[in-house]
Amino acid sequence: TVGVNLRKLTGSVDELLPSLPATSRTEIEGTQRLLNKDLAELINKMKLAQQNAVTSLSDECKKQMLTAAHTLAVDSKNLLDAVDQARVRAGQAKPVPN
Repeated sequence: TVGVNLRKLTGSVDELLPSLPATSRTEIEGTQRLLNKDLAELINKMKLAQQNAVTSLSDECKKQMLTAAHTLAVDSKNLLDAVDQARVRAGQAKPVPN
C-alpha cells in the first residue's frame, strides 16, 4: 500500500506542477526522484527482512526496514511542504498562520 499511496501523492503533485514557477518545479521534481529512491530502498530492506526472518539478522533487518520507512515518511512530508510553499509563492494558496 505504501507504493500505491506514493504513486497517488506524486500523481497529484504532477497535476499541480505546470501551474507552479519553474524554480519550484525543479525542487519538487528533485524531491519526487528522492522519494522514488527511498521507496526502492524500503523495498530492498523489506526483502532482506523477509529473507532473514528466522535468522540472527532478523532484528537488524527490521531496524533497517523501519529506518528506510522513516526516511520515506520524512521525505514525503518534505515534498508536501515544498508543494505548499510553491503554491503560496505562486499565489495559489494562503500561508498558514503560526
